[in-house]
Amino acid sequence: MKKKTASAAACVEAPTTSTGTLVPVPATIIVVVVILLTAALTIYGMPVDTVITVLAVGGLLAIELLRRLTDTLTTRRQAF
Repeated sequence: MKKKTASAAACVEAPTTSTGTLVPVPATIIVVVVILLTAALTIYGMPVDTVITVLAVGGLLAIELLRRLTDTLTTRRQAF
């Protein structure tokens, strides 16, 4: 039996146009949301170092939640 390698499945070519490489929409949305949150918290009087700390901790928690959610929802089949 041939064993499929994960590295071959993980390689995806980025779409390009005549002007350059396209940016993924979810990444763009995340950047815009972080900028808006930073501006809103700073405008409402929170110190900048506290804003950075809050956004960094929130980002780390979001990453961990997404990892655990994908681990929970995905099923891995084992070959016997």
